[in-house]
Amino acid sequence: MLPFNKKPLACLVSTFALSGAPGVFAQEATEELNEKAKYESQLVENVVVTATRREASVEDIPINISVIDEKTLRRKNITDAKKFIEQSVAISAPQNSARFNDSVTVRGLNVSRVDANNLDQFIRSTLSYYLDETPLPHLRYRIKDIARVETLLGPQGTLYGAGSLGGTVRYITNQPNLDEFEFAANTSVSQTAESSGLSSDTDFVVNLPLSETVALRASMAHLDEKGYIDRAVNPIWRTGEAAWEGDPNPEQLLYKDDDSHEATSAKVAMLWKPNEDLALTLTHIQQSELAHGINGASRMPVSRFCDGDNACLDTTFREDTPYQYDAFTVVSRYEEFSDRDFVLDSLNFELALDVFDIASSTSVYKDQAKGQGDYADYGNIYYGWISPEISLEGSNNSAYITFDNLYKGLVHETRLVSNGDGSLSWIVGLYYGEQEKRLRFSEWMPELDGNVSWLNREEAGGRVNEGYAEDLGSVYSEVAAFGEVTYALSDRWDVTLGARVFNYEDDVDGEVTDYLGFTSGERLSNIKGTGESIYKVNTSYDINENVMAYATLSQGFRRGGANAFKEEGGNIPTDQIQYYKPDTVDNYEVGVKGNLFDGRLFVHADIYQMDWKNAQTYWDQTVGGYLPINGTTNGPDSRTQGVEIMTKLRLTDSVSLTYETMTTDAEWAETKEVCTYSGAEDNDCYTYEKGGELGGSADWRHNFGATYDTVLGNGVGIYASLNGRYFGATPSDRVDKDGQGVYVRDSYSVFDAYVGLDYQNYAAALWVNNLANNDAEVSGQRGGSMGYRAINLRPRTIGLNLSYDF
Repeated sequence: MLPFNKKPLACLVSTFALSGAPGVFAQEATEELNEKAKYESQLVENVVVTATRREASVEDIPINISVIDEKTLRRKNITDAKKFIEQSVAISAPQNSARFNDSVTVRGLNVSRVDANNLDQFIRSTLSYYLDETPLPHLRYRIKDIARVETLLGPQGTLYGAGSLGGTVRYITNQPNLDEFEFAANTSVSQTAESSGLSSDTDFVVNLPLSETVALRASMAHLDEKGYIDRAVNPIWRTGEAAWEGDPNPEQLLYKDDDSHEATSAKVAMLWKPNEDLALTLTHIQQSELAHGINGASRMPVSRFCDGDNACLDTTFREDTPYQYDAFTVVSRYEEFSDRDFVLDSLNFELALDVFDIASSTSVYKDQAKGQGDYADYGNIYYGWISPEISLEGSNNSAYITFDNLYKGLVHETRLVSNGDGSLSWIVGLYYGEQEKRLRFSEWMPELDGNVSWLNREEAGGRVNEGYAEDLGSVYSEVAAFGEVTYALSDRWDVTLGARVFNYEDDVDGEVTDYLGFTSGERLSNIKGTGESIYKVNTSYDINENVMAYATLSQGFRRGGANAFKEEGGNIPTDQIQYYKPDTVDNYEVGVKGNLFDGRLFVHADIYQMDWKNAQTYWDQTVGGYLPINGTTNGPDSRTQGVEIMTKLRLTDSVSLTYETMTTDAEWAETKEVCTYSGAEDNDCYTYEKGGELGGSADWRHNFGATYDTVLGNGVGIYASLNGRYFGATPSDRVDKDGQGVYVRDSYSVFDAYVGLDYQNYAAALWVNNLANNDAEVSGQRGGSMGYRAINLRPRTIGLNLSYDF
């Protein structure tokens, strides 16, 4: 029997919050280990994390934290953020295609649509992302040569600052090693049902000690994921002379397996450690990615399906009409893609002193995405009325969009961490961050200029056939001082107080150009905050040596901003919609975690309430009675309440069961009216009503798994697992009023299976995702005259992983 006690149990938590992954257990080595025990000792290592800015075992941290290590990531074939988020019951995001960024919901905190969307300005996330010590706007970097992924639920504003409303995810990369040469190579081949090609994912890592004080670590990975969705240029009713030409090839009207995804990533890190107390690490990371197409299928437009039958129109919704072709064909005249590049350079400095340690990190990054998407539906609404030569029905023209999004940042943090063994421990630090953001978006309508001769295009400021354009930019800077102090009132009882005080400034530059001129103009804003502060209070009590109880009050903060709204007819936009304030969260949480029955059963349970103030949500302004401008406003305060339970049962030395569940209830906590204009007869006001559901996450989520893990007498290790995830019915949008309906996606379950062998330096694993080949809808794109696009689960995918470590 494996010995279980409090400290070694730390690794168990990593499996609970992340869908029943095989656990990592600590085991004291003895001098007389047989081959089986040697193998098991490799599997059962104590997991140490740095989420609290100091090294500590997961079990000793009195908050909801989980970690999943490198071996488990590989065994479960978790290679990117989307796959990682799928594993958590507390974090929800639509399982969109790789081309899209996702609106991420944590513990029910969400007020944005959770459909697929081409544009970054519509994406809202209550989860913050870190790559080592650097906060990033997106977490696109693939999970390769990653030592572990740490997840902290609840706001972590005192240590992690702005953006950490619902939680924080941290990728911790492997660092150079002075002690030994290392080489590892991994490759995976897989086949997705309906796809005509084999996908591959290959990476390698090398660690070179160059001297006793210098080491170099380099890694590279390449993904070539084949598609399984065909793209038809024309909807089924456009044939013969009415058929559109294709893009990019005019003569090609069907593109097979159009939803492909390629990514190449690389990392180089050099460590200089002249003595045991000083270390300097320079790191360069970059990734190039091309995400193509959409994992969707186009349905019939309601109007064409009903064909004038008014009774049908009253009972049919865009989401439940038949597919135009089949469940694996999307209609898009124009090529759709996102071409992304990410670069990060960082310099980390660590110095150990007698009383405290100093850690300093400076990084610069650039994250850019350019792409194109079909826009036939909205293009027909905004331009089709001008003349038959532009409308969908009267011409061979249709609209498309392009986007160019850029984020550049500089981040520096220096912190001092006490290293004594006394009753008092502390962390203090200084932070500076600066981010330049530029979001560009254009609508293109072929033949537009030839049909709007009654407009002066030079005055409108547009380019040829560019009907509408946004150029939304900002430069945001923040300076903060933060700290946490923990005092041990007794051997069992600890109390922690934390605070973050910060100043910020946001220079916003928004420019809009449209072909009618109603919305055209440039808006400049400067937003400042001085002496802002957030706090944390935490206490924990060891009920016995195996079980801990804790209580937390923590706060989170997210920056505000400005919209590019304009006057109309002398009516001035209100401050409510011209600017949006920062939103904050107060999190109240009580939990207990520990092991029972001689360590065979681990339980972590908590209840929470999160009060969300000035919740940022989307807002539309209609200009000229016709054209909408989209932005962000502060809705009412809201509240989420929930329960999380995570368990792991070790039936035998080789067999374990995991179960994790979460339920949440999220709604507007007050009634609030927001108005577009001040001093006008029609202020274009909108009322959010108390009790409206926030949407974006299921009422109930369940993860469950069974794992077999052992070693044979000849030293061959065998593991197998079956894991399932249940997603309850999920509203795709918020509900603001009684009787207001939103599309609710049906509940579904999905199962994955894995079986693998390990022997000395070699490993092989066979895996199957979506074992039952479930076709449940997980997201979608709104559609009018071209039909709704349903995004379903990826079909059954079977893969083989091969690894070699030296």
